[in-house]
Amino acid sequence: MNEYEYIYMKKRKDFGRYCNFDDVEAKITGQVDQDPTRGDMYIEQTVLSVTLDNIPQFSEHAVNTARVQTRSRAMLHVEGGWPKEVDYSEAQDTLKWRKRLEKDPGFVSAVKQLTKNTITCLEQNNTIDLFEHYFFGEEPEHLPENLTLRTVALFKDPADEKRSVTKIGWHPEGPTKIVGSYSNLRFQRMTDEMPMASFIWDINERNAPLTELRTTSPLVACQYNHKNVDCLLGGCYNGILNYYDLRKGPAPVGKSAVEVSHYDPVYDVVWLQSKTGTECASVSSDGRLLFWDVRKMSEVVDECVLTDGSKEEPKTLGGVSLEWMQEAGPTKYLVGTEHGIVISCNKRPKKAVEVGAWFGSEERGGYGRHFGPVYACKRNPFHQKFFLTVGDWCAKIWMEELKGPMLQTPYYPSFLSAASWSPTRAGVFFLCRQDGRMEVWDYFYRMNEVSLSQKVSDCALTSLSVQSMGGFAAVGDTEGVITLMQLCDGLVQPGSNEKNVILQMFERETKREKNLEAIKRQAGQNKDKVEKERRAVSIDQAEYQAREKAFFADVGMSGDDLGTTLGGVKTSG
Repeated sequence: MNEYEYIYMKKRKDFGRYCNFDDVEAKITGQVDQDPTRGDMYIEQTVLSVTLDNIPQFSEHAVNTARVQTRSRAMLHVEGGWPKEVDYSEAQDTLKWRKRLEKDPGFVSAVKQLTKNTITCLEQNNTIDLFEHYFFGEEPEHLPENLTLRTVALFKDPADEKRSVTKIGWHPEGPTKIVGSYSNLRFQRMTDEMPMASFIWDINERNAPLTELRTTSPLVACQYNHKNVDCLLGGCYNGILNYYDLRKGPAPVGKSAVEVSHYDPVYDVVWLQSKTGTECASVSSDGRLLFWDVRKMSEVVDECVLTDGSKEEPKTLGGVSLEWMQEAGPTKYLVGTEHGIVISCNKRPKKAVEVGAWFGSEERGGYGRHFGPVYACKRNPFHQKFFLTVGDWCAKIWMEELKGPMLQTPYYPSFLSAASWSPTRAGVFFLCRQDGRMEVWDYFYRMNEVSLSQKVSDCALTSLSVQSMGGFAAVGDTEGVITLMQLCDGLVQPGSNEKNVILQMFERETKREKNLEAIKRQAGQNKDKVEKERRAVSIDQAEYQAREKAFFADVGMSGDDLGTTLGGVKTSG
């Protein structure tokens, strides 16, 4: 390996002179004299107090994005790919062109080339059935699964002032539209500036309501007509009923006369089954159940006063919920009252409406009443003799033949405000709480505890409605927000033989309650019999005195002084 070397050379004169250092005596080269005036120019430094900390500082910012306004636009697709000289709308022209193309030798060769790849795919499909349904037709046993509720959409009240969603109604033809009733039921909390309108929402358009229902007083309840979906019935806060026909606009086409309407807010309305589809019923806290025909709302078809059944001084009970179901009987009505009891009314043809039963009333031999107003009263859609109620901190299940509840949920830490059965599963029902939670009970799976509990809103829930197909549930709260929830398949698809299992469970509990009532009744009869026998004993005074004297004579005592004098005995003294 070669070594490379380079030598730098510099002349001596380029280095400069040598440094020679010598020891010399000290000498003064300069002097500054003392100047007293310089002291006045001296300034002391100002003392500053500084506070330091290591606490991190945060800032909070709120951002509200603008709503995206979506619109539906139509697009027309026409058939294309034809030559200009061929009119595709004429079937004769297109047929001639196809026949001429099929005779072309190039067409035959192109088809043969394309079929080579197609044959491979067809042979694969014949080997493996891609569309086979495994275990199709087999009914699986009911197994516990993770139940879920998924929030699909939020429909917010466009009004600036907050109003509660008092009632929700689904469109009868499917999960496409919902009608929400907005009102403020707190006494004297309604301002003059509060909007009166309620809205119909399309579940696919959550930014703006589909239709506005105009009214002079806020709607407390509103429901679709199941026979004519363009007609709605709304109960107002001032007691008047509004009849809407959406084909004629958002304003009501008919109103009930003031002199025959309710005196208090109309808490619930139902459409009745009839040939014309125009009959309906309403209930209010004024203690009246009224029957109407929307073709003539100037008068009431029939009326029933809700009383406690006392013959001397009957007390009127205000109604806050109404239940009617065709399958349970076209003449039967259930009314939940403000006093915590449920009243059963019968409306027979050509007869006055009468109150048949008082469920939970102690004065009528019942028990187990609610401690608050019965805000919801719902019949089981599969077994109509059994119905569900909420009116305090628990939900209760009743039977028409019993005067008390046969089943009851545990007490919750917050008040229950709404309830509903599942329309597809006989043993599932939903509860809404005023702390914003929604409870799901599945009696087919277990009865001792809730199956699902989910937080829906930060404010109190006020209303609940489950769609007739069972896949969606709409929940309203006090902030005017309707939350659309999608239920999982476990809450929609019924289990194997679920209907019969739930019926057997209900009948078992009914039999148990009847046996307990019979035992209680028998114990009461025995007690009354003993009391009557004790009161029926009579004493003959003359015979009693004769026996008393005979007894004292036998024992050697004088009966006159009641044994104080002993006969035949001498006293010492």
